[in-house]
Amino acid sequence: MSTMMKKRKRHVSKEDVALTISSSVGEFGENSGTLPMDLMVEILSRVPAKSAAKFHCVSKKWNSLLRSPYFTNLYLTRSPARPRLLITFQAEGKWSFFSSPEYLISDQNSNLVVVDNHMDVPKDYSFGVCEPVCGLLCTRDEWVLSRKRDARMMICNPSTRQFQSLPKVRSRRNKVINYIGYDPIEKEYKVLCMTIRQRPFLFKAEEYQVLTLGTGKLKWRMLECSVEHYPHHKEICINGVLYYLAVNDEAKEDMIVCFHVKHEKFQFIQNKAPSSTLINYNGKLGGIRHGFIDGGVAGFELWDLDTEKEDWSRHIHILPPMWKQVVGETRVYVVGMIGTNEIVFSPFVKSNPFYIFHLNIERNSITRVEIKGTGPLEGQEVYTFVNHIENVKLIM
Repeated sequence: MSTMMKKRKRHVSKEDVALTISSSVGEFGENSGTLPMDLMVEILSRVPAKSAAKFHCVSKKWNSLLRSPYFTNLYLTRSPARPRLLITFQAEGKWSFFSSPEYLISDQNSNLVVVDNHMDVPKDYSFGVCEPVCGLLCTRDEWVLSRKRDARMMICNPSTRQFQSLPKVRSRRNKVINYIGYDPIEKEYKVLCMTIRQRPFLFKAEEYQVLTLGTGKLKWRMLECSVEHYPHHKEICINGVLYYLAVNDEAKEDMIVCFHVKHEKFQFIQNKAPSSTLINYNGKLGGIRHGFIDGGVAGFELWDLDTEKEDWSRHIHILPPMWKQVVGETRVYVVGMIGTNEIVFSPFVKSNPFYIFHLNIERNSITRVEIKGTGPLEGQEVYTFVNHIENVKLIM
């Protein structure tokens, strides 16, 4: 074995090497040491993304296997079983990502969670962040927040430590709203964007465009939308449908727009719970309706939707007496739901120490969880996400 290969192997920890237990670790055919090839693939599809990344260095054959569509798709189907908490913010000229296994913040576990730093992306101007979809994130609001005409959206995969700038949107408008969605049938990611026309008493979306990732040369394509509306920055993608809040431009009514990622078609549903945070409620679309949230709030409304019947169910939840004492004057927002009965709240702004809040609506208990590992910075706008999954597919 070459000196270079031996040098590469030293970067793989003892725990990672223990999977192979063989000196012939990189030279597998149908069998690798004592493990059949299909069993090896099955094992690798269940290891954390950070460990999987190390195995790229074992040999060219391992690198080829881990980059293959079969393996990356298999890994993506396994990842939802081990969701992660993801925290990201921008500071000191870089965009930083931190995460930990999600089960650590659930109510039966510790009040303190240590997160790992995934990566830091150089970024010298301000931007927002879309809701992650199947491991990928997309920036938003570059033009408005940075006031730079050459600002462009960026796709990022924290698991592979990759980022890629998207082509500039074709428009003369200054404001663009965008979302990212995923089609599990064709296994395609698409970025939906629309330019915003802003005049006194007239705000509406125009120039609907979509871009499919992983198609070689990236290009925006125009779409038709039959209902004029003004979109909001509250979205979620569930089972190939991208949902976002909007206001009907003509009727001035709240609605939910359903963008079917595969067919690139729009559908519109009346929204009976305006000003809600959209959530994945046990595989269905749900919403938590609330106003300003701090320790003084008494409760909120939980809505779930039967999208076929367009029928909403409403539940009122009264917060526990300890809520005021635990949350205090911290202003928080709804991050999302874990499982069927756990809601996570996060502050809007980074603090030191930094806490998130975990509410079990079945037991009506609230827990404050300290997040360690994000550094001593404070005052930055912070984005916290639950149900983030690792994705080892390369975006370039």
